[in-house]
Amino acid sequence: MDIRISVREKPGYRLFSQLRKKQENISDILLEGIIPKMVLTLPGKNLSINHSWCFVMPAKIKKKNYFWLGAFLPEASTFEINSVFALYVCVSYPTLCENLRSNFHVAFWLSRLLNGTQRQEGIVSNRANLSEWIKALQRSYSPFWEKLLNEQYKFSNRSELLLSELTDNEEKINSDNGVEIMPWKGWPGCIQTDINVWLWRQSRYGRIIDSQKVSL
Repeated sequence: MDIRISVREKPGYRLFSQLRKKQENISDILLEGIIPKMVLTLPGKNLSINHSWCFVMPAKIKKKNYFWLGAFLPEASTFEINSVFALYVCVSYPTLCENLRSNFHVAFWLSRLLNGTQRQEGIVSNRANLSEWIKALQRSYSPFWEKLLNEQYKFSNRSELLLSELTDNEEKINSDNGVEIMPWKGWPGCIQTDINVWLWRQSRYGRIIDSQKVSL
């Protein structure tokens, strides 16, 4: 699993990104095509304004039935240059469905990491810490690394730290808030027929607090 990072770049810098890599520019899609279309919703009123969102959207750079799965911070336009605002992976539809069977899927963990980056002091306080967490998460999906790693370095034995209160107002949300099932009929099969970006926010307990979809 190859977790990718999007950062806020200098104005005009993204003009040259196509020369660096022939791939979809997820930064542009999020900043220009998705975040401006999002609306304020009542269910998420107890979450901080920049509590991360999970997302799924079709991937155009791969063959059919590949998707981008990840998380982003909605107020990215106000961040400092070179600050991280999105983390995501490209996965096949079968892999996506298998991953989403649990409320603690890869997008959930990426959203927790992004929430942690907003605090100057904490478990994800700088880029180096973030890189170590990403490496651990990636290795948790590799049977090879799971067998090789010492127990103390396994993501499963460290992940509880990411379930602490990482953003403002999280103390107001308990384990009973939110729902366990997505509001969209036929989820996740509906992502194959409807060309949308599917968005949701989860509490640190894994329950869905907020959701919406944006057309591409």
